[in-house]
Amino acid sequence: MSSADHKIQKLGFLILVFIVNAITCINVIAQTTAGNAIYNFIELPYSAKSTALGGINISSIGSDIGLSMYNPALLNADMDKEMHLGIKPYFAGIGQYDLMGVNHWDQKKVTWGFGVHFLDYGNISMTDFSGNEIGSMHPSDYAIQLSAASDYIQHFRIGSTFKFIHSNYGIYKSSGFALDIGLVYKSPNELNQISILVKNMGTQITTGLNRQELPFNVLLGYSKKLALAPIQFSITADRLSVWNNLYYDPNNSNAIGAMAPGQMQNLFNHLILAAEFYIGKQVDLDLGYNFIRRYDLNVQNQSNGLNGFAAGMGVKLERMKFQYGSSFFQTNAYHHFSIIYKL
Repeated sequence: MSSADHKIQKLGFLILVFIVNAITCINVIAQTTAGNAIYNFIELPYSAKSTALGGINISSIGSDIGLSMYNPALLNADMDKEMHLGIKPYFAGIGQYDLMGVNHWDQKKVTWGFGVHFLDYGNISMTDFSGNEIGSMHPSDYAIQLSAASDYIQHFRIGSTFKFIHSNYGIYKSSGFALDIGLVYKSPNELNQISILVKNMGTQITTGLNRQELPFNVLLGYSKKLALAPIQFSITADRLSVWNNLYYDPNNSNAIGAMAPGQMQNLFNHLILAAEFYIGKQVDLDLGYNFIRRYDLNVQNQSNGLNGFAAGMGVKLERMKFQYGSSFFQTNAYHHFSIIYKL
């Protein structure tokens, strides 16, 4: 058998693996719709750069450890001995914390990553049916994940992440596990990159009340670097397993005179656009636009400002990189900070 035939067989096997996974998840695809899944916190952006690029980016060309926490196929040897710490303070004392470390095993040509994704909701008062305070609780969510990635055939890279997930809401606790599989293709000139990601294939192990589905997701991303300018553009298609991923209440919409969303609205609300501008080798500026975020946040007959837009920047030093990202919600914005350190 020739080398070319062997590569074709390996690619065919890889495609078969994705098809089998899709068939395995038919029940999940059929049952999980927008807002009806458990552990939705694992869909939050893990890094400041991801926030700045619109919330999700699975195909950016480069070596960003924060983006690889979401898509394991982006792990590569350039991230060896890097550590990532992300901090995102929300409103009302809620905070998100992300930690990841990467090690490259050169002998086996495998890059490993270990990470923790933690959401802390602070102290919340507990009351009885009459409103009398009977104590307090400290709810939280976390996911512990182990990732690995390796070259599959020339120009293709495959990665996978196994996640243990736990939610603690007072007397209600739930645990589960999930598996992500990603595939990345980088063109020979390294100016184009395509990625497909199948996320959150798994189940609950223990449940607080009733068993719920995980937020299964299929994503497709494309990034393009310009050959003669320091700019990179990306487009990400999110929630491809659900065509209509909008929340629409006809009674409320009729009351305020809002029109029902059309098919084109459904199409665009799956898309996230992003751009990265490089100022030398030390500074990059990031912009993003999330269509469905703007649709969900806009209020009829009111000024909706920069809903859906995101922005940020990164500054690279000798062994350390600082990143900042922000997304806009009506007149407010939340802030996301990341530090990447090379051991």
